[in-house]
Amino acid sequence: MNRKMRRELRKDKNLIKELYSIIQKYLPKLLQKFEELTDTRNQSYITYSMKTVCVTRLFGLLCGLTSLNAISKDKFNTDICIQNLSTICKQNLNELPYWETIQDIFIKMDINELREIQKYIVKSLLRSKMFDKYKFNDSFQLLFDGIGLSNHDYDLNNNCLKRKHKDGKVSYYKYVLECKLVVGNIVISLDSEFIENEEVNNETQKQDCETKAFKRMMKRIKKNYPKYKFIITGDALYATTPIINLCKQNKWNFIFNFKPERLKEVNRSFEGNIKLLNETTLPYYYLSTNIEFNNNLIHAVKYIEKKNKKETTFRYITDLFVQDDNIKDIIQLGRNRWKIENNGFHMQKHGTFDITHLNSRNDNALKCHYFFIQFAHTIRQLLEQGNILTKSLNLKIKEVSDFILNSLTSISSDLNHLETNFQLRFDT
Repeated sequence: MNRKMRRELRKDKNLIKELYSIIQKYLPKLLQKFEELTDTRNQSYITYSMKTVCVTRLFGLLCGLTSLNAISKDKFNTDICIQNLSTICKQNLNELPYWETIQDIFIKMDINELREIQKYIVKSLLRSKMFDKYKFNDSFQLLFDGIGLSNHDYDLNNNCLKRKHKDGKVSYYKYVLECKLVVGNIVISLDSEFIENEEVNNETQKQDCETKAFKRMMKRIKKNYPKYKFIITGDALYATTPIINLCKQNKWNFIFNFKPERLKEVNRSFEGNIKLLNETTLPYYYLSTNIEFNNNLIHAVKYIEKKNKKETTFRYITDLFVQDDNIKDIIQLGRNRWKIENNGFHMQKHGTFDITHLNSRNDNALKCHYFFIQFAHTIRQLLEQGNILTKSLNLKIKEVSDFILNSLTSISSDLNHLETNFQLRFDT
């Protein structure tokens, strides 16, 4: 398709209508959830409803506007945008909420209520059944990894992780552990746990860390999703007896990266076993089952990929039953871990949302902005990868942002009458 054909195809296309139709069909109670958030403001001085404040922040992010200040500028704050958001929020607006108004509300917003919205989004999408084809052994795969949000030469909010360097300088970090539901090429934020020091009074006290955050998160996931079966996937940091026991306790399977230098005894057994008998007949694949690891029986797999005269070795341990007819699937599930980096963190850092931008120095507001980025990223992925129109336009990520922004701010849309008789279609 040449440029002229692409321009013709894009004429009169309204992505804001497509986007809002997706929200109405698959997340019909989302805006109501925003309205039900606890409002701590003096009721006598309220101009904008909680729904209007949240929708303004969400749609700004959906348009690729990462900073709060950008929402208040002419590029977004147009008469048509005000009209469209008035329809969406069902509030007659003369102006959009100023960025300081949003910030003041986020400072006092309840993080646990945002977690409930996060849960609502995930459960609504799972109940739609459109992701069932991505199950393995009737289980959804969850990816776990930590991401640094910002680093400083001072202790922001007195709860940063800190690292002392050889030259004596100390760096401070804001860090979060993410759990992503992976379905095809989409990664959806299922849970988020901030890694932070509540109180460290001396150097002998241990800081918070990813494994501690993981254990806190596991309890919440089990409580929020008691009937779902999951395959827990993480890097070599998770290949430990306590975490394997947690998976067993929750009746969830696991696939973890296997580093020989970290699991020396397991590696010794694995390499010895495959020399005597490789339990798979597939070339470049290696399998040894029922290896004892601290009172657990695990299976170890290895795959050597030869590509462009380069060899790359992938190793995993798992409790999933492995044999010739599914070993390729097991390896692929292990390799899916990179999707949390490429499709998740990379996109949120560099693609659309600039997640490392410090939207607030207030700890609570900073976390609220983080959750709204997760909400926006999920909705954008539904639009970009499931909507037939968006896929047919063959747009790049930045072009999608510009297209949504133009539709919202330049096209007076009839958003009261939406077509919801459609299905999102995702590639296998």
